[in-house]
Amino acid sequence: MDSNHDKVFVTTFLGVIGFLVALTVVIVVIANMITGDEDSEELRQIAYERTQSRIAPVGEVITDPNAIKVSASSGESDAEPRSGEEIVQGLCSGCHAAGVAGAPKLDDTTEWSSRLDALGRDGLVTSVINGKGAMPPKAGDPSLSEAEIEAAVDAMLKQAGV
Repeated sequence: MDSNHDKVFVTTFLGVIGFLVALTVVIVVIANMITGDEDSEELRQIAYERTQSRIAPVGEVITDPNAIKVSASSGESDAEPRSGEEIVQGLCSGCHAAGVAGAPKLDDTTEWSSRLDALGRDGLVTSVINGKGAMPPKAGDPSLSEAEIEAAVDAMLKQAGV
């Protein structure tokens, strides 16, 4: 009785597996018939273009070597120095206008007064040169001279009313 039961099980099991394999083959054949070969190259091109658009960089950095010419001997920029107000408006206000990452806001007299009392003007200038907290060295602009940084610090203190 056990032997007959095992034969029935194996026969049924193999029949189910065979049916599933045949069903898979039929589905593959039907799928190949539905998708024509003449469209396959066009579909591949569309898929390729979509993939390229999805993996393309969000932005790019373009540097113009002629924008700022740096002298190799002196390390000074050949361009005319920018005023403190220009630097504050163009660079510093990006974080200090809104107080990004703990940066004191441009109009926060109390915060600037406490920093000036703690560090002094030279300490504030040194913080800009070396970087502090989330602010990178030279506020992220390596072309800034020490005189430009000092002018920017003075402009920010003046704007804060200190």
